[in-house]
Amino acid sequence: MIITIDGPAGSGKSTAAKKLAEALDITHLDTGATYRALTLAALRAGIDLEDESALIDMVGRIDIKMGYTDGNLRVTLDGEDVSREIRAADVSDNSHYVACSVGVRDVLVAMQRRMGAELVGESGGFVAEGRDQGSVVFPDADVKFYLDASCEVRARRRCDEMPDADYEQVLRAIRTRDERDSTRPVAPLIKPDGAVVIDTTDMNIEEVTAELLSHVRSAK
Repeated sequence: MIITIDGPAGSGKSTAAKKLAEALDITHLDTGATYRALTLAALRAGIDLEDESALIDMVGRIDIKMGYTDGNLRVTLDGEDVSREIRAADVSDNSHYVACSVGVRDVLVAMQRRMGAELVGESGGFVAEGRDQGSVVFPDADVKFYLDASCEVRARRRCDEMPDADYEQVLRAIRTRDERDSTRPVAPLIKPDGAVVIDTTDMNIEEVTAELLSHVRSAK
């Protein structure tokens, strides 16, 4: 079974995808990690992130792999474990350059589909989450979800994860990212055709997971 979960930052899709995959005994595919790994590689190499040809050249030369150890995602870049490094603030702040490149996305989408095919063979399925999973990467997924929540709640969730963060700054950043993701010319954030839309504003993660499970089981 292939399940996709799309939605904006802070909607709860990452945690929900992990918990749903655990409940179904399949794998969680964090496709955003591929964009983060390339961004990290470009920053380390001092590449101009607005130079699309340089990014395309780099993505063709690096080796990105994902796996799980004791249930935790492990991302390697040219053999180095960069699971922690790809979550750094400078990577998060600059990954949109990679995401907006048509040529880069073509390579990474193909990579994500290969990873998905391997996971189907290994565990019988996966839960992929991101911003274009049901619309672009896996348009024929068995079940598609789109999670959303108010900007204010999403900002509060981010602040709960980062106790030292300033709420107003996080809220502005989320609104900026929403605008950027939904208006980018390539693979914008949209509600995929046939997706089940769930507003998580007033839901905790257990309630969200239960809702997802209910829809998946009814689709089997």
